[in-house]
Amino acid sequence: MTDKKPGTLGDDDILFAAESSKPVSDHSGLPPWKLLIVDDENDVHNMTTMVLSDYSYKNAGLEFLHAHSGREAKEVIKKNPDCACILLDVVMETSHAGLDVARFIRKEANNNNMRIILRTGQPGKAPEKEIILDYDINDYKEKTELTSQKLFTSITTAIRSFEHLTHLEEQKKEIAEKNRRLNEEIARRIVAESNLAKYNKSLEQMIKDKKQRLEEALTALKTAEGELKRSKDHRFMEVFTSKAAQRLDMPAEEIMENLTTIECYRSDMTDLIGKYKKLLDIINISKSLRETEDTTTRIKAINEFRRTTDMDKILEHYPEIINSSIQGIGLIAKTAAEIKRFIQDSNGTPKPLNVKHTIQKVLAEVLTIQTRKIDIHTDFDNIPEIKASHGALENAFKAILNNSFQAVGPQGIVSISLGRENDAIVVTISDTGKGISKKDMPRVFEPYFSSQKKDAPGLGLFVAKSVITGHRGTIEIESTQGEGTTVTITLPSNTPA
Repeated sequence: MTDKKPGTLGDDDILFAAESSKPVSDHSGLPPWKLLIVDDENDVHNMTTMVLSDYSYKNAGLEFLHAHSGREAKEVIKKNPDCACILLDVVMETSHAGLDVARFIRKEANNNNMRIILRTGQPGKAPEKEIILDYDINDYKEKTELTSQKLFTSITTAIRSFEHLTHLEEQKKEIAEKNRRLNEEIARRIVAESNLAKYNKSLEQMIKDKKQRLEEALTALKTAEGELKRSKDHRFMEVFTSKAAQRLDMPAEEIMENLTTIECYRSDMTDLIGKYKKLLDIINISKSLRETEDTTTRIKAINEFRRTTDMDKILEHYPEIINSSIQGIGLIAKTAAEIKRFIQDSNGTPKPLNVKHTIQKVLAEVLTIQTRKIDIHTDFDNIPEIKASHGALENAFKAILNNSFQAVGPQGIVSISLGRENDAIVVTISDTGKGISKKDMPRVFEPYFSSQKKDAPGLGLFVAKSVITGHRGTIEIESTQGEGTTVTITLPSNTPA
């Protein structure tokens, strides 16, 4: 303890002036208000405790905490941050120990609720105005003026202020907690609304996809109904048979006409040869006979026959007619072969088939007979096997690739992609060729129709469509004249036999 200056309280000084009455407490078991007494004089502790022993505010008494130095006060404050009020002596182990405690409460402990009542026996050490402004002190009392009634009033004011601040802090915490819960609820609702929006969007997309699949299924069903497949595809077979019959009739009529002409030429040539033979016979008999009337008549007949028979024309057209007949017979044989292959493909036994390997095989075969500068671009995904007729699909892909290579001319680009879309395998074959006119587009799948060459077979796309629809697939063609053509083929990934 430091030495007291003149005018300050000594060990024998009286702390409180006499009062007529003291507050009477009515304890009801409520938690007491904590009061910290910080002073280096034991008498101050004893006297304060004695005077306030009956104190009560809102039916709660006081719990007295004691510290005899600034250092000890700091430890007590750390352990009791809910202390309502502190009676703090200024001068203890140092002349400013109490002020250090006040600074500790506000700055280090960040405790703005605890009420600080500064008591000093040496007011000159720290002027009241500067202390209250600089150290956030709530009350300043000199020990000589602090009667029991004034102490009661100061403590009550301090506790009431502490209660109000604590209540405000609790309300602040409660509001903060409500705001936190509200923000969490808002965040949850935002997330829920976002999820709901995503779900609605996903649901809408799902409904849209299902609707599209249903429409595609209905379209495929209508297509399947209009184009009966394989043995059940009577319309395709009927059209094919009709076209094939017309194709066979045309060269047969031409051959018959050519053979008739040949027969006439043969008859004329035979007559001519006979006449020449007789003439030679006459000439060879004798000179006297050459001058007879019969000889003269025969020579005139031969000359007349030669005049009416154009031997040069016969000799000129005879090879053409023979070649035309040979070509007609070849066309008949080719058509018969196409019919045979079509029937074989239609009756092929379905087996597991790797679409990627099949396209690569067909592409290699087509490239072996190509001499043009064509760039090939491929993009193949790994696709599961399907059950299909190997020969039929190979012929279908070959027909489409041949058309693409023929369309690009001397040089160009052919792109082939293979992927999977939903439950379907999608093959896309594009070229940068001359394209198909709008006039020809409705006829591209007709048997024996071709926009390439007049004498082209024209059966490729018809066979391709027959095969693909026979495997419950679809084939579509998009083309712009002068820019190119794209053929899109879809096959179910679980194509049945």
